[in-house]
Amino acid sequence: MTRLPENTNSKAGLTKLPRPKYAQRSLIIGLILSFVLIFWTVQLFILMTGLDAYLGKEYGILWPGALSSIGLAALTLVLVRLIPKDPPRDI
Repeated sequence: MTRLPENTNSKAGLTKLPRPKYAQRSLIIGLILSFVLIFWTVQLFILMTGLDAYLGKEYGILWPGALSSIGLAALTLVLVRLIPKDPPRDI
């Protein structure tokens, strides 16, 4: 078996990840924001369906709609947190 070379430049075994290039960052941000836009559109549809059901006195669909909307909101927050932060530049 061969061993991987050890990085002597790292402190306490932590390695520095390479900084993504501008094109990679913009692609990642664009994909994440497009998914967020799709999720918001689905949430708006769920809201309209829930309001229509409430006005039609069909209360059976309200709780599933609310739970799915909460799930989509949580997924949207997770995706927004995945947007890479710009690390401080070393001058």
